[in-house]
Amino acid sequence: MKIEEILKTVTEEIANMISTKTVIGEQMTFEGKTIIPVTKVSFGFGSGGGEGKGKTGEEGLGGGGGGGGVIEPVAFLVVSGEDVKLYSVKEKGIISQLVEVIPEIMEKCKCTEEKGKEEEKSG
Repeated sequence: MKIEEILKTVTEEIANMISTKTVIGEQMTFEGKTIIPVTKVSFGFGSGGGEGKGKTGEEGLGGGGGGGGVIEPVAFLVVSGEDVKLYSVKEKGIISQLVEVIPEIMEKCKCTEEKGKEEEKSG
């Protein structure tokens, strides 16, 4: 495989990995609140190759390529009714922000679960 082909293959594969769903994640909805993860995406790649003649005079070529990526959460959008809040993961105090939001969501999930059990009993 020639170096141009290797480079083309690596860049095509990276392009296939990048989409809006990579940066803005799948939304989750709980009792009127929608949580949307936002991530930072970083990719890097490299390739190289060479060709030449061996000691016996035979020609040859070799090449290789590789790439890698990192996807890290940076924030969460919480949408409820007309209200939109952005909770940054990198800010100091994100744990306290999440501690405030998660119990509310869990309580709503619990209420929904209890409501479902009541409907099963009556139905």
